[in-house]
Amino acid sequence: MTNILKNREIPKFLLDNRYLVGSVFFVLIFSFFFMAIYTPFSNTSWIGVDTWRHLGMSVAFYIGALLFLYTSKFLMILVQRRRNIHLWVYVLWVFSEILILSLFYTIFTIAIVKDTPNSPIMVFSKALGCMILIMAIPYTIMTLYAAYKAKTEELELLQYQLNLATNNQVAFPSLINLHDYNGVLKLTISADSLYYMESQDNYVKIYYENQGKLLSYMLRCRTKAVEENLAETNMVRCHRSFMVNIIKINHIKKDGKSRYIVLSNPDIKPVPVSKSYFKNLVERIEKYNATATSGEGASTIVAAPIVYAEPAAEPSQEGGAE
Repeated sequence: MTNILKNREIPKFLLDNRYLVGSVFFVLIFSFFFMAIYTPFSNTSWIGVDTWRHLGMSVAFYIGALLFLYTSKFLMILVQRRRNIHLWVYVLWVFSEILILSLFYTIFTIAIVKDTPNSPIMVFSKALGCMILIMAIPYTIMTLYAAYKAKTEELELLQYQLNLATNNQVAFPSLINLHDYNGVLKLTISADSLYYMESQDNYVKIYYENQGKLLSYMLRCRTKAVEENLAETNMVRCHRSFMVNIIKINHIKKDGKSRYIVLSNPDIKPVPVSKSYFKNLVERIEKYNATATSGEGASTIVAAPIVYAEPAAEPSQEGGAE
């Protein structure tokens, strides 16, 4: 069992920044309902709003718990940027959160509430039991949902690969191979269906289109490695967190000091452009426009020249969105 935990990776969506932040709110909201049911039957719980004193103590405790959980998730984000978090690490991390919050509740009860008739050990043991239920249930739900979403993503990718395999018009030069951090080929995608990529710590989220539907796939890999692997393709870095497919660019717009790429799919939000990457982006666009106009490479890429749109009234402004 221990070897299984050590070698098994957790569902990748659990380490998505939005999931980590969302889990904090999920746990807190669930705890409100749980404590509302549990408190009337407990002789150690003082969480409630029946008096101003209890309300003030409850708010103070929840603020402390909120700050701790946010700090914990922030540290988890930093850790996963340097190493891959396996299932056993994640389980230990969550259990550590439960222990610390239980200890915090015990200290808070003894130092602030004071009038509790129970011993510190009794308060801690009951707090530990409550924390296990309060946090285990939301985390279990989120883990199951993350696993479901990961499987759905894999099935969508499989369907795309099957469609790609039966499309006789797609040739090798227009295909892009993407590998994970172990160098294992995870997906082959047509340049004509690939829109952009977004960096999320140890993952790169790939947005592509299949039968008119915009889909995404989270690849466990560093953005730098993907950028190096795609150096000879039409993918170009426009931001520290984004790479875009040149053939999918509709135009570049300027909003104040910031520039954004508008892609050909209207469902995709404008992608930010950093000042440090802007020059290279424009050079790549001009090179592509020249190639498309001259007809070179027409056998592999068919697209209209890209238009660079920028208000003439603000030619001196330089900026970028990091």
